[in-house]
Amino acid sequence: MNPNALKFKKIIWKIVLIILAALMVFAIVHNIIKNKKTESQNQIKNVKVTQAKLGSIATTVDYPGELDIDKEISISPKSPGKIQSLNVKAGSSVKKDDILFTLDSTSLKAQLEQQQASVDSANANLNKTRSSGVEQPVLQAQQSLETAQINYNDAKTSYDRIQNLYSAGAAAKQDLDSASTKLKTSSAALSAAQQNLDLLKQKIGPESVEVAQAQVAQAEAGTKSIQSQIDDTTVRSPVSGVVSAVNIHEGEISPTTQPSVIILDLSSLIAKVNLPDNMLSKIKVGQSVDITIPSAKNKKITGTVDNIAADIDSKTQKYPVKIKINSSDGSLKPGMFSKISLADKKKDNILTVPNEAIKIENGVSYLYVVKNNKIRKISVDTGLSNDKRTEILSSKINSGDNIVSTGLTFLNEGNKVKILN
Repeated sequence: MNPNALKFKKIIWKIVLIILAALMVFAIVHNIIKNKKTESQNQIKNVKVTQAKLGSIATTVDYPGELDIDKEISISPKSPGKIQSLNVKAGSSVKKDDILFTLDSTSLKAQLEQQQASVDSANANLNKTRSSGVEQPVLQAQQSLETAQINYNDAKTSYDRIQNLYSAGAAAKQDLDSASTKLKTSSAALSAAQQNLDLLKQKIGPESVEVAQAQVAQAEAGTKSIQSQIDDTTVRSPVSGVVSAVNIHEGEISPTTQPSVIILDLSSLIAKVNLPDNMLSKIKVGQSVDITIPSAKNKKITGTVDNIAADIDSKTQKYPVKIKINSSDGSLKPGMFSKISLADKKKDNILTVPNEAIKIENGVSYLYVVKNNKIRKISVDTGLSNDKRTEILSSKINSGDNIVSTGLTFLNEGNKVKILN
């Protein structure tokens, strides 16, 4: 035999043997995979399920915002004066009732001493008047007047009652005349008591106790007025906040054309956000709004819509909206970025499942439904969705169906399962 032909024949046999070996390996591997798949399908797996159920889904849309000051407070003294001490500067943090600055009160304190002397003098005059013996007759006359008034009131009531009875024929003319006499007598006594008191007051004149008491009251009122002016020379912060401007210096006269100190009230901030026109119908003044502050560890707060601009902003082509928020704990600052969450869409009485129960493969959404203790992998269409639940649009899924909620990666169509409670 030709040596070349023999060599070629050997090569052919080697190729055939290699192909046969490859076919045998493929068959073995295929059987192993098939057996494992069968074994996997026959193995009972434990699963946790949730139920598809009818409910509502509301979605929100987030808009970027920025925190800003809601109130800026301008502070000036009630009356101009020389600045004696200044305790703050721009950027200083202050608490309510902290002293911001003081005015020179030297002249006012001198006036207070003089006015106190007037009070002492008025009190001395009052004591002298009381000890002069003129107060007792006035007190007696006042008591007599009160007694006469009581007697007159009784007589008038009795007369009116008897007159009504006489008109109805239930009282005698003699009783009416007697009541009339008593009324006239009590009226005359009342008039005499009033005249007596008036005469006593006129005789006592400017040295009377009432006049002396009025003088004391007037002097004390003057003292209180000056003391109030002295108190006003200490100017305190009406709120807690940050000083944004100081327009005064020690030794100069406080300005009258501009505020001495300006304080930013940090207890009440606003979140400013620009909204498109299609959102205006979904918000209103007074509405509560959820806000997230990323730079404050994603702090979540609730604000209240305070103002919705009537005109569109020419630069942004959106409507500026202000949302008032409470910042009494001091954790929020002007300039912080905020995320404003507003209600967008809502559907009621729709079939929903938790988001984690949906598995997406190649753009198709699947639910793993447990029926007769076996897995059915069902493709579904989805609708409205929020961060918790998703609307299911499929006639293959019904309310109350058991939907696998975890471990979807390890499940296949036809797997036998046991539902864990």
